[in-house]
Amino acid sequence: MALTRHQSASPQLNARISRVYDLITERLKLMYRPELSTLAEPQSARVLITLEALTDFESWGRMRERHGLSVEAACEVWTEAIDRLLPPTPAA
Repeated sequence: MALTRHQSASPQLNARISRVYDLITERLKLMYRPELSTLAEPQSARVLITLEALTDFESWGRMRERHGLSVEAACEVWTEAIDRLLPPTPAA
């Protein structure tokens, strides 16, 4: 993404991009809390980092533009990868 390539040129831009990534990470923690709660802390943190990298804007852009996936196909790739990455959802 062009913004992330040039974030060091502007402290304000850098702060905004950092905030967006923080919000994304917090959202992922919320979305996958049940699954992440079954993991020990070091592994949970690594899985969260992987989820963030897997689902970031650049990943989406590569799947859509570079690999020519439709929205539906890209969503399937994400779903399959996330399902393989996360432990099973604990029973309620």
